[in-house]
Amino acid sequence: MVKHKISSVILYVIVAISLVIMLFFYISPNTVNIEELDKRIEELMSTDIVQQIDAEPVIDSTAADSLATDEEIIAEADSASTDAVIEEEPVLEEEIAVVEEIDLKDHLSGWELMVYKRTDFALGWAYILFAITAIASLLFPMIYLATNLKALVRVLALVAGAAALFLLTYFVFANGDPIKITGYTGTENSDPGVLRMVGTALYTTYILFGIAILSILYSEVVKIFK
Repeated sequence: MVKHKISSVILYVIVAISLVIMLFFYISPNTVNIEELDKRIEELMSTDIVQQIDAEPVIDSTAADSLATDEEIIAEADSASTDAVIEEEPVLEEEIAVVEEIDLKDHLSGWELMVYKRTDFALGWAYILFAITAIASLLFPMIYLATNLKALVRVLALVAGAAALFLLTYFVFANGDPIKITGYTGTENSDPGVLRMVGTALYTTYILFGIAILSILYSEVVKIFK
């Protein structure tokens, strides 16, 4: 009885949070001018990027002494261009680092930031629900099997039968010979390991289909003689 109440409370909490997030996702954009908000954020991001890109490295290009020879001038020009190439990469890395550090909290109110990130909130809650569903789908059957010995024996028998069927099809029926596919000349039909697994899957499907047909026929025949 207590477990049932706890499960009901958990379910109500999950439903309530889901409703709140859904209402926030659809209603919150009506509380602000969403077009103006998107425009402000776009201008903010683009302005910061332009400012960083426009800040080009300063290259010392002091004129050569009037008494220097032509060869010295050429050598100094080559050296200056080499230094510019070497210094260009760290400047670009610094620009990228600055752009990534943009914090919208400094430019938007708390509510505007929540509205702007409403899709992230919805996706995050969807991931949480998926995790809860996956855990529940594994946990509750395990609890049921742990408290029901007959059900546990049946599950173990099914697992053992499936393993035996896999081993039978893999080692007896399947092989690594290429499959005859009309019109196909690619290289995917040459790996023995892949071909053996494909054969195992096909033969397992055939056997399970045959078992299903026989089970249906058996049940119908039994009904006739009852």
